Amino acid sequence: MRKKQSAGGPGIREVAKAAGVSVATASRVMAKADYPVAAETRQRVLDAARELNFVPNALARGLVRSKTDTIGVIVPGIINPYYAAMVEAIDREARSHGLTTLLALTDGSEARREEIIDELVSRRVDGLIVCAGADDHRPGRGPEALSVPVVLIGEQPNLGFPIVLTDNQKAGFEATQYLWSLGHRHFVYLTSLASWHDFHQRGQGMMAFLKGVHEKAEAEICDGLFGEADAYQRVAAMCAAGLSATAILASTDRHALGALAALADAGIKVPSQVSVMGFDDYITSGFIRPALTTMQMPAADMGRQAVKALVGHLDAPAQIETIQLHAVLIERSSTSIAQNRGPA
Repeated sequence: MRKKQSAGGPGIREVAKAAGVSVATASRVMAKADYPVAAETRQRVLDAARELNFVPNALARGLVRSKTDTIGVIVPGIINPYYAAMVEAIDREARSHGLTTLLALTDGSEARREEIIDELVSRRVDGLIVCAGADDHRPGRGPEALSVPVVLIGEQPNLGFPIVLTDNQKAGFEATQYLWSLGHRHFVYLTSLASWHDFHQRGQGMMAFLKGVHEKAEAEICDGLFGEADAYQRVAAMCAAGLSATAILASTDRHALGALAALADAGIKVPSQVSVMGFDDYITSGFIRPALTTMQMPAADMGRQAVKALVGHLDAPAQIETIQLHAVLIERSSTSIAQNRGPA
């Protein structure tokens, strides 16, 4: 009959004592099935563990074999559906490789990010995935200064780490090309701070397309926006002053949602008077009315690819690679052929 486990559970010392072996021997037998020890000794340890209802501690097993089967995941936040989808994909992919994830949020703070890196490394994670948004939002130390492998998501290349990213400049180019094909020649681009690399690159793609066309085009850049409320206020002010643009391209669906609300409140019809388009393709973007046309950014696929890249570096150093994914146009009902119009 098995003994009942105490509140804290029996430890490896109790197992070793019951089996009549050293703590080190008991630890190694429980941690490694192929540990070289006499069959009789192994059986005594296993019998003692079973009688005591001993549950091996994952960290203790990790100390023996120098691995904890745990990876740290660092993101700015998870309120943003983009990061939420990415984190979920990371966790699912990690579990398929027998890994557990430890999630930590930086709230956009560089100092906080460095503290988190130290904390996760001290917890003996096998590796780190750092999801970043701003172009200076990366580990302040190079790979040689960190004791664990690191993979970055959404960063600039040539930082010395494996990187998984989306070609944001190409996405911005293709979004503008699509709106141009509908006859739009006057654009507004809603974006965040210039330091947010992804958003900046999308804007660069927009300007690259417009510079390459042989017709007159206008583009007004509205930056410094942090979410729906900021986008709403800026677009509402444009409407009050007389909006002449026929297309609003938002660097994220959050900005696009704010723009849609401001246009509706100003009595401007979407898409017959103004087309609105975003980036990311949040789960809600297809359910608002009008449903939002957007560039679908592969957040989940980026998460999966990051885990695969990290797993490739856990057992042995691998070549530093940049994995570049691509956005996909999702055409819905918030965009249409441009109507020639002056100020609203």
